[in-house]
Amino acid sequence: MTHTERGEGKVGLFIMILLLAAAIYVLVKVVPPRVNAYEFKDYIETYARTESWTRTPEEIQKDLLAKAKELNLPVDKKQIVVQKEGAYVTIQATFDVPVDLKVHKMVLHYDFKQSAEHY
Repeated sequence: MTHTERGEGKVGLFIMILLLAAAIYVLVKVVPPRVNAYEFKDYIETYARTESWTRTPEEIQKDLLAKAKELNLPVDKKQIVVQKEGAYVTIQATFDVPVDLKVHKMVLHYDFKQSAEHY
């Protein structure tokens, strides 16, 4: 009976190691794109408040596309909408980041919108 108990302990340990490895794998695949996406969001917020008032909507879009590319985010020109009306600017970026987990394909959806008023 002691041999069976020892075997069960090893199987349990093996299963725990597999679960831990799977969790680490998922984190390694999911966390970097999420961090990059929220860094992009912070950039949009700061840009709207500070730099957007001296730029045309096309220049804003170009700058944001460059930042998205720098962060390895799959964003194209159609996914960034910039509106300037008087002293107000609104920037909206909507995009999806596909994550391949080998056994499951996951899509992280983001919809960031920031408005700012310049005096």
